[in-house]
Amino acid sequence: MSQMQPNDTAPALSPQSFPLQGTRLIEASAGTGKTFTLAALYVRLVLGHGTAGTEPANGNALLPPKILVVTFTKAATEELRDRIRQRLVDAAQAFRGQIEPDDVLASILSDYSASDYAKCAAQLQLAAEWMDEAAIFTIHGWCQRMLSEHAFDAGTAFAQTMNKDLRELSLQIARDYWRYFLYPLPDNRVLHHLGEIAKSPEALYQAIRPWVGAESGSLEFRAAGVALPSALEPIKAAKQLQNWFQKVDRQAAIVRELIQPEALAVLDEAFDQSTINKNKFREKGWLENERPQFENWIQHPERFDALDSEAQKIIEKYSADNLATGTKAKFTPPNHPLFNGFNDLAALFASRPQLHLGVLHHAARWFVEEFKKRKQQRAELGFDDLLTRLHDALHREGGEALAERIRVQFPMAMVDEFQDTDAVQFGIFRKIYPEVTSNNYGLVLVGDPKQAIYSFRGADLYTYLNARELTAGQHYNLPKNYRSTENLVASVNALFVRAEHQDAGAFGFAHEGTNPLPFFAVAAAGNKGALHENGEQTPALNYWLIDEAVEDLRKGEYQQRMASACADRVAALLNSDTAEFVDASENEKPTAVSPADIAILVRDRNEAKVIRDALNARSLRSVYMSDKDSIFATEEATTMLSWLQAVYAPENETRLRAALLLRLSGQQDTALSQWLEDEQAWEKITDQVREFRDIWRFQGVLPMIRAWLHAFNLPQIWLQNDSGERTLTNMLHLAELLQQESSQRDGETGLVRWFAQQLDDANPNEELVQRLESDADRIKVVTIHKSKGLQYSLVFLPFICGHKAVTAKHSVRYHAAGNNSGRTVVELEPDEEAIARADNERLQEDIRLLYVALTRPVYACWLGLGAYREGNAKYSAIHRSGLGSLLNLPVRPTAADLKTALAELPWQHEQVPNFTAYDKPEHQSKRLPALRLPGPVHTEHWWIASYSALRTGAVYVPEAPDTATQEQYQDDEQDIGEPATVLVAENLQGMHGFPRGASAGTFLHNILEVAADQKFMNADSAEMSALISRRLMQRGWEAEYETLQTWLQQLTAVPLATSGISLQELPAIVAEMEFWLEVNDLKAADLDRVISRYLWPGRARPALLDEHVNGMLKGFIDLTYQDTAGRYWVCDYKSNWLGADSTAYTERAMVKAMLEKRYDVQASLYLFALHRLLQARIPDYAENIEEYLGGGMYWFIREPELGQCVLQPDVQLLHELDALFRAEAVE
Repeated sequence: MSQMQPNDTAPALSPQSFPLQGTRLIEASAGTGKTFTLAALYVRLVLGHGTAGTEPANGNALLPPKILVVTFTKAATEELRDRIRQRLVDAAQAFRGQIEPDDVLASILSDYSASDYAKCAAQLQLAAEWMDEAAIFTIHGWCQRMLSEHAFDAGTAFAQTMNKDLRELSLQIARDYWRYFLYPLPDNRVLHHLGEIAKSPEALYQAIRPWVGAESGSLEFRAAGVALPSALEPIKAAKQLQNWFQKVDRQAAIVRELIQPEALAVLDEAFDQSTINKNKFREKGWLENERPQFENWIQHPERFDALDSEAQKIIEKYSADNLATGTKAKFTPPNHPLFNGFNDLAALFASRPQLHLGVLHHAARWFVEEFKKRKQQRAELGFDDLLTRLHDALHREGGEALAERIRVQFPMAMVDEFQDTDAVQFGIFRKIYPEVTSNNYGLVLVGDPKQAIYSFRGADLYTYLNARELTAGQHYNLPKNYRSTENLVASVNALFVRAEHQDAGAFGFAHEGTNPLPFFAVAAAGNKGALHENGEQTPALNYWLIDEAVEDLRKGEYQQRMASACADRVAALLNSDTAEFVDASENEKPTAVSPADIAILVRDRNEAKVIRDALNARSLRSVYMSDKDSIFATEEATTMLSWLQAVYAPENETRLRAALLLRLSGQQDTALSQWLEDEQAWEKITDQVREFRDIWRFQGVLPMIRAWLHAFNLPQIWLQNDSGERTLTNMLHLAELLQQESSQRDGETGLVRWFAQQLDDANPNEELVQRLESDADRIKVVTIHKSKGLQYSLVFLPFICGHKAVTAKHSVRYHAAGNNSGRTVVELEPDEEAIARADNERLQEDIRLLYVALTRPVYACWLGLGAYREGNAKYSAIHRSGLGSLLNLPVRPTAADLKTALAELPWQHEQVPNFTAYDKPEHQSKRLPALRLPGPVHTEHWWIASYSALRTGAVYVPEAPDTATQEQYQDDEQDIGEPATVLVAENLQGMHGFPRGASAGTFLHNILEVAADQKFMNADSAEMSALISRRLMQRGWEAEYETLQTWLQQLTAVPLATSGISLQELPAIVAEMEFWLEVNDLKAADLDRVISRYLWPGRARPALLDEHVNGMLKGFIDLTYQDTAGRYWVCDYKSNWLGADSTAYTERAMVKAMLEKRYDVQASLYLFALHRLLQARIPDYAENIEEYLGGGMYWFIREPELGQCVLQPDVQLLHELDALFRAEAVE
């Protein structure tokens, strides 16, 4: 490949004259206005400016649906859409003369006559209004759209499901392979000798992962530098291994007879007489390990297992050949038939069939084919499938027709971030937009190879370089940096220009006079601003250097000291009254440095933790913005899992103690000590957790978690710390995710298992990342990968000397020599050459990663430097870091080498600062208000309330219920006063002896809800009987089956006091009708006064809470029905136990219960909700209220016939309630 020479510079791009035909490549260095340029080109395309290749003003105008713009993230698509829309609006205003055009717009305007301005403005305005339908996509989103819109031409199914996460399917296929091919193998020794792949289905999946997504054939698999052996079915491998086992077993049987005390004596003599080399045969190992093993074999020959790994080491060590090479000169090697037997076994070990790679190859092929087949069966697509399907459709026979349709649909395409492409993606665009000079079509590729940092996602820089060669002569560059100040641009240029003179160039690609990836210094666009401290300008690029000798500096110490230096410098900046950003413009006032101006860039979450700990120690609040910031990878998720496990099995004291001991459980040591030492205190805790379990079972996991939070006062405890807001938000987010998933899982067991699996996977997912509004005001801790495309006023790189060298622990990847096609070699068992080549590519990408990091700041940057050594290494290896390579540090670099290299750069050496605490301004110490907690409650001005929240002296109700079951539970919980307590009365008949309490009430409520769904027609059906039996068994109430069955049949058949017919005969019913009522400054005292006037006037009842409700009042009505006369009624079930038999259910007793529990308030609200509904639905309702509205019935369901309490209040009650809810005065 004819490589680009360092001096082959591309011309600077002019947005107003850039050719819009054919294939063009724009190289945009960091900060050079790439998005501005794309928006300018978009304006020209909308106007048709220069698209015909002749006169600029006589082209073919395109509207947004015809201009394809592709980038690689959703966030980038939204930014491009907004920026382009704004640019179109600006251009339209410029053509109308409403704003002064910038240079680019002025140049475009000059190509049109004034008579065309109005038409141009209208075209631009139309395009701006059409931007919501603009063809701006991620690469995956666009491919999915093309496969759907052109399904016939692409040969794909018309209805396919996009599955963002196919890991579960992948694991299932791996399990199936293991079950079909490995589990049935006849000898466990076969599995052992097949290595990692046979240990478990999960291990097999990890081994074949390099093949996943490799269907396009872009990968070449090797082992130890040679092609992978042919695929070998496990059963065939097993036969070969069994033949070998038989040989080993026969020889082992011979050796077993030779293990005699005489052999042991021979070896003892050799050690005693020192006739053998004791560097090779350590006497300590002989006496402590090997000799005892010989004695064991002598006493128990059956324990000799030649295939045991420890036994093999002894066999090979004391084989005749090894003893001979380890015997000192002039001495006779130890001699005994056993050692010759060991020799024969060692020879067999050396001849063991190496079959694991063949089996791995077989598993991988089977997996790939099965993966394809199952996705097709399920009509599912993964992210990789979107690209490969479109690529394959375009390149098979008839693909040109599809390419033509897409080309006509999008005559112009602009591909952003093209350095992150791969062979499949480039193959798609190259097929649609071939290298033609037609004026009708165009393809613009925009990228910066210096910022190609996503190889771990499959991006392939070599594909970009290949595209560059194919577009030779059509290259352009953006020459000016508009982001950073002049001093910062010069400081970064100095590092890379100096490194460009090395043999390999700055980026490591120069070879024999060619350099496909050179560095060209960019010019600063004129930003003369700077950071000022104490009235003096702070240097643009600064560093701290640890001067100690290498042997005194380990990686951990380097990180700790640099984290401290960074945190101290940040605290000093934020504490300073003089730290401010000063711009050259006289119109710009200096602005003080704030936490939001600061970004600390790291490699991974481990580095992030180190620096965030240092920031926290100085009271500096930060947020970690990472691509992998899954909520399942947080401490909160681990704590939540422990809580779930404890609540699921409260009888398991070990789990419960583990849950309470966690930091986020908020318990002080004294409380824990009291619980563990005081049996009664511990019993109280376990009872409380059992109540949580009942809430989970009867209401759901979300109410249970809320109950846990409030019972232990956790929100208030957390919010006392800087990280408390994040903790609380994460916990509530996890609770919501659990609630959503609970409907898809089989009970509590399935939900706990699912949650534990999420923690094991902790997979990145945008939906699983929770952000706070206050994050924007905090110091950003960001991975360098995540920071790409962003800018920050000040940037700190405290661990920039860090790197992760490639090792032989895993398979490695690299590009074959002279390979221009994007094909990658995967070495499954890498040798030294493969490791060196892979590590060289790792270093090249680390240099590009450093370039990205150094080009993020606007004003200033700080680096943490030190020649540390890692692990057991004798010398520092920072010359293999990105910065070490650019500084051309020698092998075994020292702090002195760093000093010498840095002295040649215009960078400022800062002394490591002293510890500085952050003196937070008053306004920054504000916290979110704590959640409402048990005890006196002062509600907010606007809230969602319920009847339960208005009652007097009740157990705390945090907010309106989310479900009818939750509302029922709240009511019952307040009725009993002890949540979820189950009381069983002895020697009572029928439902009078049925358990009572909140859980029992909710249980009966749920049974009636199911019956209502069946119109109360199947009370004695087999299905209902099975349901009752199953639910009773879950609670240990099996003995109540006959009682409950009889009761339900009676309840559904008894005549209703309101209509004379049974539930089964009602013409229309609605169960659990939800209502919301708007409330304007409703005073509970006024409500109490009005209701007491119309319902049982003169009777004593507890006063309501002194509340003001302003917002919404929410509730669920157990049953709303219409009788045969056409009147509507509300009915509420009450499971209250009024006495030991039916004689207790008198009208007087029921009214007494209604008033004591303030059910009169609940009934009034339910009737008022029904009144409002009928008012909205029935045209003549207002004139005939009593004809349509029957009233209410409170049904004490333990006594179906006698327990019916009917209410028919005066209509005036509804009118006065209506006035109260509208905040009108009522006398």
